[in-house]
Amino acid sequence: MAEREISLGPCCFCGATIQATDVDPCQVTVETAKGQWQVWFSHAACFKARLNDPPEWPGVFGPPHVG
Repeated sequence: MAEREISLGPCCFCGATIQATDVDPCQVTVETAKGQWQVWFSHAACFKARLNDPPEWPGVFGPPHVG
C-alpha cells in the first residue's frame, strides 16, 4: 500500500498549504471573546517568526522547542 501524503493547509499566518513533517504543523489554540476555542494550524517557522520570548519564560520559543 502506498504511503499517502497529508495536506493540512492553509497556514493561519501565511496562507500556504502545510505538509505534515517532523516540525509542522504547529497548533495555535485561540480563545474568542465569547469564550469559545478554535484551533488553527501554522508552519513552525511562521509561528516562531511572530513570537517574542515573554519575560517570564526566556528562551521558551528558541531551539529546541520550535524547529
